[in-house]
Amino acid sequence: MNKTLKAHITLLSSTSKTVCPVQISYDDSEDSADSDVKIRLTYNNTQYQGTGNDYLREDAFADLQNKLPDNIKLACCMTCRHGNMCPYGNAEKLLFCTKGLKFSDKGDLCDLFDQTDLLEKRSVASIGFCDDFVYQSDDFYTYNDYLYRLQKMKGQTD
Repeated sequence: MNKTLKAHITLLSSTSKTVCPVQISYDDSEDSADSDVKIRLTYNNTQYQGTGNDYLREDAFADLQNKLPDNIKLACCMTCRHGNMCPYGNAEKLLFCTKGLKFSDKGDLCDLFDQTDLLEKRSVASIGFCDDFVYQSDDFYTYNDYLYRLQKMKGQTD
């Protein structure tokens, strides 16, 4: 069954923060592991759409970022260095904020999941935003493929 989530997402430039309406359309049926995802937003009277076919939506967020003007960045939990997926098997809508913690690899994240109930205490929405937002980077380990997918689209990785 096709669903559309309507909400807001934050965009950042070097000089401003803008909150825009966003629509995320996806297939919500049980067999939709590889279904089309569309993320649409309007910024400065121009509509942008990112598409993907991964139910985790990382590819759709990366595609949307790739289509936005170079000086505009998506600022949300999916694009944040603190937005980590579950290391024991990802599932849609399971993104966890790990601000204040640093990992060097997946094993460190597994240790945290083994010792803490992250589902209740640190679960976040992929389009969420807070004042602790920091972009993902190669020098900070994040268990989330958003940055990898974005770099691949831009031809910066193999």
